[in-house]
Amino acid sequence: MANPDDLPRLAAAFAASRYRVPALGAIGRLHVGVAAPVLEAVLPARRYAFLTAWDSDSQRDTRIDNDRADGELVAELERLRVTHLRAQAQDDEGRHQEDGWLVCDLPLDALDELARRFAQDGVLAWAAGEPVRLRLYHPAPDDDAARMPFIDWVG
Repeated sequence: MANPDDLPRLAAAFAASRYRVPALGAIGRLHVGVAAPVLEAVLPARRYAFLTAWDSDSQRDTRIDNDRADGELVAELERLRVTHLRAQAQDDEGRHQEDGWLVCDLPLDALDELARRFAQDGVLAWAAGEPVRLRLYHPAPDDDAARMPFIDWVG
């Protein structure tokens, strides 16, 4: 798990992570900076997002705490009446995994509100036909090297 105080490293860790929707098999794999046309053809929507409630503030929480937060997130997604499929994120070395949700047509302001409510450092969000983008809830670092393509720093 990357240290949220080291923003360039945090961004690199999120960008290198593996994201997938198990129910969709091979077409359910997502990568920051890469479009997902086959997934979008199978699951049509205008906007997509990957969101989790696990491990708030980049701190490992207990399974009980993560399951509770996940249940609260699901209840909110159901209240908002958005399509959501179980998804997973895994670091690039396969050591850390988090359960989350691929969400369709959730407005960006609602996505940001949920991510902040569940103390997430970042989420994936993209419009149909465009590459997957990473939204990080930190101010952009001063280091130009940390300003990678396909990353939105939303403070």
